[in-house]
Amino acid sequence: MGGSDAGVVPVVKLEGMIASGGAGFGRQTISIESVEEPLERAFTTSGAKAVALMINSPGGSPTQSEYIGRRIRQLADKHELPVIAFCEDVAASGGYWLACAADEIYATSTSVVGSIGVIVAALAMRATG
Repeated sequence: MGGSDAGVVPVVKLEGMIASGGAGFGRQTISIESVEEPLERAFTTSGAKAVALMINSPGGSPTQSEYIGRRIRQLADKHELPVIAFCEDVAASGGYWLACAADEIYATSTSVVGSIGVIVAALAMRATG
């Protein structure tokens, strides 16, 4: 038990709206600036076997989502580490985009995962169709 090859899996929490700049309206936000240090630290952790992303985000800025997702893949490729996304309550829209930067995605049966746009369009079609 607990042999020298056990390794560690650093966790990066991605929680809140995805937006550039600082937090807004008293809520936590996710931006490339806010996640750069935690991502770098996770991917350079000695003995890391993978990096886990704990995602709880309704989405937000597509541009920030792209920047963050691209940075996750750059670090994963550079350090040759798999990325595992765990979707908590919500990984919608940009939050789903972040999850898609992982090699594996896990969610519970109660997690809301996917694109809000698709859900809204389907509801609108039912209401008018």
